[in-house]
Amino acid sequence: MYVYIELYVIIFESYMNRDRLMIIFLNMVILLILLSPVVYAAEADTNALVSKVFAATIAFGVAVAAAGFTISKAGSAGLAASAERPEVRTVAIIIAAFGEALAIYGIAIAFFILSA
Repeated sequence: MYVYIELYVIIFESYMNRDRLMIIFLNMVILLILLSPVVYAAEADTNALVSKVFAATIAFGVAVAAAGFTISKAGSAGLAASAERPEVRTVAIIIAAFGEALAIYGIAIAFFILSA
């Protein structure tokens, strides 16, 4: 505790002496690096990683396939309906956007699986 108080006194008394402050700062950084404990990371389990990637791939693939099917059916029906009645164009675009949302949900679920 005394070291910290003395350090603050040195800093406030010698705010004009930037060289001295730089030396103190560098010494503190060097001490922090030298006194920090060394921790080794554990090796990752490759089977768990493969399982996560496989599950994320299935989730994203099924969602994209469903989105493609939905957009193909809703898009073609929406274009046919808007050719006959132009006032339904907005509703057709909104319905096609719901199909596109499936792909977005799929990629969100894939990210959740990979981050778990």
